[in-house]
Order: sequence, then C-alpha cells, then structure tokens
Amino acid sequence: MTDRTDLSFTGLTDEQAQELHSVYMSGLWLFVAVAVVAHVAVFIWRPWF
Repeated sequence: MTDRTDLSFTGLTDEQAQELHSVYMSGLWLFVAVAVVAHVAVFIWRPWF
C-alpha cells in the first residue's frame, strides 16, 4: 500500500473535503429554512410576545 501524502488528518483529499463541505452546507441551509418557516408558523398561530 502506498502512502498518500496529499490526505489531511481526516483521510480526505482536498476535492473530497470540498464536496463534503458543499453537501453539509446545503443540508444546513435546508434545516435553517425549515426552522424559520416553523417558527413563523408558530408565531402566527400563537405569538410568544
């Protein structure tokens, strides 16, 4: 087995890490959007202040 010197401490190459980051950020934005919609819906239903 050859040593891969281009890997980070996670074992991912730079391209793999960037792809994982983009997928993670997409999921994060989706979660934030759903949370905002849920908070607005609850505020319309029963305002908390």
